[in-house]
Amino acid sequence: MKIDNIREYVVIVNNGSGCIVQPEDDAYSYVLTAKHNLEDSKTKVFALDRLYRFVLENGNWRKIAVEKFSNNKTTYYFPHPDEDKDTAIIKIKKVSGLDKIIRLDDLEEERTGYSLCGYPDIRKTDSSTYRIDMNVTIFGTSEHEYREGHIPNALYKELVGQSGGPILKIKDNYLLLAGIQNKMISEEEEMGRVAFSTLASFDEIIAAYPKRLSALHPPYYQSFTFLKEQIMELDGSLDNIEYTQCFLRNITNTIAENPLTPKIIRNHFKERLLVKGEDNSSFYQQGMWAAWLEFLIVMKIIGQDPKTEEDLDELFNRYRVIYSSSKEDWSKIMMDIVCSDFVGLKENACLIVAHEKKPAKTIIKKGTIIPNLARSVQRSQMNIDEGISHPFKEFTFIHIHAFQRDCILENEEEYSQFDSTYKDSEIYEKLKHDYENILNN
Repeated sequence: MKIDNIREYVVIVNNGSGCIVQPEDDAYSYVLTAKHNLEDSKTKVFALDRLYRFVLENGNWRKIAVEKFSNNKTTYYFPHPDEDKDTAIIKIKKVSGLDKIIRLDDLEEERTGYSLCGYPDIRKTDSSTYRIDMNVTIFGTSEHEYREGHIPNALYKELVGQSGGPILKIKDNYLLLAGIQNKMISEEEEMGRVAFSTLASFDEIIAAYPKRLSALHPPYYQSFTFLKEQIMELDGSLDNIEYTQCFLRNITNTIAENPLTPKIIRNHFKERLLVKGEDNSSFYQQGMWAAWLEFLIVMKIIGQDPKTEEDLDELFNRYRVIYSSSKEDWSKIMMDIVCSDFVGLKENACLIVAHEKKPAKTIIKKGTIIPNLARSVQRSQMNIDEGISHPFKEFTFIHIHAFQRDCILENEEEYSQFDSTYKDSEIYEKLKHDYENILNN
């Protein structure tokens, strides 16, 4: 994700700004903005005369209209019901391709490195340009639950018109959205302090209109179906194993019929799903749930098909999946992995690390001791049950990529023979044999 990519998410809303986000319902999108951009705070007169964004085409930014969800104001305009809260949602027709912005709720740990983006009045004469202020720092909460932020070297006149613009930061291939800017703290103040609303304010709007708005979660939160084309990539094959890939991906349809959605899994296990120290924003990352879909497909093939939260608990204590968004080899984050949550894992269980980086080594067998790590981590730092000597002694560690590389890519000659002349049961048995060989040995 590059800094220029942010601009496609930023919208001109009348004389202010806004930000496009994708909610849980994939049939439409939202523009999050400041309420005062759309209605006068005193007269309550509403107007929406300008709703535009810019797209990059052949090296040039082109202005295009953002289409309202309908022409009926009651079906596209949703202001916060509290007069003291300056937030609103504009429901718009689906905007494809803008799905890399995810919410950031923990602003206590994540205080620095943000940017404020928008179209201030001072630049409205040249609407093909916009302003981005970097190095924004987040402070505490002020009246009406606003948060304060500090923008270095910014004057009041330079920021007028940026109300409704997003405050966000880049993390890997995502934009982490902290909130929407509402106002300068004071017209007389030249210290660059602004007030902004967190996404909790927009959650309150959604709660007020539950039949017309869906939650500020990505679409794959409600169904694994949206991740079907993002899994089992099987990169690096010299033979054609596309039939096996399609066979695996099509199991997604069966998984999606299961009531255990990513949203339910996240709410059930919470931070237990994450490697120690991983930020909660990772709950909204596509990679985490793509890995879970791959895991559930593997479980389905070996005969494990959880349908209730009780089933899920049982599975989680035999095969525990934890996620890290780190771009380093998992050997570099092994200390954090060892300090993760092992409570409840049964004897001979497997810890499966869902991790974006394809590893040099995919499996650490039970009983393997890494001396440097054993000396670096104190027992008091580990989250283990009584009677567990050490995670490396008790459990097998498996990188999620093992189910692609070790099982299929390293046996590609065998898998390349499969086509529609084979029965599904024959492919199932082959996959079951190879998956169980990894999980049980």
